[in-house]
Amino acid sequence: MTEPRSLAMAQDRWITDSRIYNLIWLGRWLERAENIARTTSAATQRIPAGAGDADGLQAAMRDVAATLGVPPEDCSDLTLEILYSNPVSSMLQSLYKARMNATQVAPVELVRAISEVVLMLEEQESSGPASADDVSRTARGVMEGLAAVGEEIENRWFSRESLTEEEAYHRFVQ
Repeated sequence: MTEPRSLAMAQDRWITDSRIYNLIWLGRWLERAENIARTTSAATQRIPAGAGDADGLQAAMRDVAATLGVPPEDCSDLTLEILYSNPVSSMLQSLYKARMNATQVAPVELVRAISEVVLMLEEQESSGPASADDVSRTARGVMEGLAAVGEEIENRWFSRESLTEEEAYHRFVQ
């Protein structure tokens, strides 16, 4: 009889529920970071040219905050909240959580790829975004970094060649 909280990969090789949980949450946190980056990028691109940069950016970030479920009245600076500090709805915090899940199940190359995006955001956090263009560049940088993460997932885990049983074990179960 099989264990109810695990899946058989092959005889005597199992993926446990904790590994499945980490794979699911890794994908969810990466997807969340990408969605925040896309929403932020789109909002900053819609700022009218004649609008004051600070006022236009705050209005755009209010729209993003509403989309993400962040109450704007609870934040002194919505831009910093959305990019870096909100525990659930910021790009940086989502990537921290994705990296934590990746350390449990992913090859080191994937953890490194996520860490590169995290480091980019941490470097930018110290100076803070000065304009809507800075926010847009940050969001595009995150999307490019996450595209590299996606390539790493595709190349390391789901490459086009067939995996031997041992390779599948090392990639998913080990």
